Amino acid sequence: MERDDLQEQGSTSPTPAPSEGWMRAFRSDARALLGDPVAVRGLVSAAIGTVILLLPAATTTLVSFVVIGLMFLAGGMDVFYALTGRRWFGGRTPRLLAAPRGLAAIAFAAAMVFLTVLGAGVVTLSLTVGVLGLYLAVRGVISVVAAVMNRRRRDPVPGLARGGVAILLAVLALTVPSSVVTASIVTVATAALLLGLVMIAWAFRGPSAGSGLDPATATVPEVVWDWIVGADIGRKERSAQAATLYFERPGRRNKLGTWWVMLILSVAIASFAVIADSTAVVIGAMLVAPLMTPILGLAGAMVNGWARRALHSAVLVAAGTIASIVLAYGIAGWSPVAISFATNSQITSRVSPNTVDLLIAIAAGAAGAFATVNSRVASGIAGVAIAVALVPPLAVVGISLNGGRFDDASGAALLFLTNFVAIVLAAALVFVLTGFARPFALRHRPRQLLSTVAPVLAGAAIILVPLMTNAESLLHSETRAREATATVTDWLGSDTEFVITDVRVEDDTVAVDLTGPGSTPAPSDLLDALQDDFLEPVGLDLHVTPVDVTQLDPPS
Repeated sequence: MERDDLQEQGSTSPTPAPSEGWMRAFRSDARALLGDPVAVRGLVSAAIGTVILLLPAATTTLVSFVVIGLMFLAGGMDVFYALTGRRWFGGRTPRLLAAPRGLAAIAFAAAMVFLTVLGAGVVTLSLTVGVLGLYLAVRGVISVVAAVMNRRRRDPVPGLARGGVAILLAVLALTVPSSVVTASIVTVATAALLLGLVMIAWAFRGPSAGSGLDPATATVPEVVWDWIVGADIGRKERSAQAATLYFERPGRRNKLGTWWVMLILSVAIASFAVIADSTAVVIGAMLVAPLMTPILGLAGAMVNGWARRALHSAVLVAAGTIASIVLAYGIAGWSPVAISFATNSQITSRVSPNTVDLLIAIAAGAAGAFATVNSRVASGIAGVAIAVALVPPLAVVGISLNGGRFDDASGAALLFLTNFVAIVLAAALVFVLTGFARPFALRHRPRQLLSTVAPVLAGAAIILVPLMTNAESLLHSETRAREATATVTDWLGSDTEFVITDVRVEDDTVAVDLTGPGSTPAPSDLLDALQDDFLEPVGLDLHVTPVDVTQLDPPS
């Protein structure tokens, strides 16, 4: 006690308050962050991604100018290469093909400037995407031709792949420009934000042991690779986490048996929930569905080069998918109630997926992979199961096939494939960034890893076409309905007592539902006004629900 008293009496520095200590630590971290070149670049990248997401209108205009500038630059470089034979970067395209490609790029960019900036006085993003689609089509065809011409000197597969991707993007840009713009901007913004966060985290952690990486001169790929190396969880921890993803010895048969029992029960619950149109029961089926485990296992095997595990996971997912559809088909055949495919919300909400469903699945896959490798957030895997539906779409496929609704079955199957592909790709990226992927395999077996990821990427590209088409159709319908609603409002006038219940655009007919007392203005006037909102002639289907208002004075 005396020694403690003397120490307290001899102490001259007061203990800092908790708030003061927190502020001191914050200032220290801020100074360290702003003094690191990598952290500064990460902040800039994260800020750019955030601004793109928060300011879509300004972003779309800026994107148009950037696209025009890049097309001029690419075209000029191709022409320079065709004349001199020198190129700073890019593939060695034959000079005979580089010249028309460069001239096409310059011509498209000049036409874009003339039609937008000089003609309309404003840059139109749809026109920009359309012209860019034409340019991509030209590049894709030239890449395919160049790959065929050089097939004796180099492997033609990469060139054919680049050409195919360019042609696919061109088709999307020409057919669904709005969806292409939205998907591209969101992808770029998310990538910039994620890259910035990785660089900031690397600055706080510092270079990995023995890397000798200098923050002042380190490039972005070097920083990302050093982050991956430093995040390696090690062989022991990787084996422990792999034991939760793969059905291996000891107890392999018991694990597989449990998995199949849970899958059958979840499909049965989901099928009965869809038939009864019960959202609560569908959520219960999501919670007990075990399909997420082999899908995450497939992603983990792909980034680690585990061919046998990847094959087993893929076979298990395929077998589970087929069994789920067959079981749902049988349950629907013995259903004691009639299924209304037109009004059942559990069916109608899963037969027309779009790009929003793809984004949901990407986020859910990333969350599921992160919960797998991080025990502190493992409890969140239940939320992931609810966020991305795997078994309910399969139940809808079986029920729709039983009812002869093949269009609904194909839509629900597309939703499942969307979720599957998105989860695999997002989980693979998270596994790489969180250290579950082996750095040795990433460095020394890149071709093997790319060969396993390529089919999933190809599947994602194929699935993207109907998803964007559905999104474009939905956006077009909502835009037409909004314009028609404004026209109906103007037709009724500001002093009307009628209430607009619903406005729908069905093919070439505008359906309007009104409720209110009295008589409406002349329907012919509304029909004439609607013609100005649409390029093609439309009809009018007007439904008016009368309201009889009775007013009684209070007794004296």
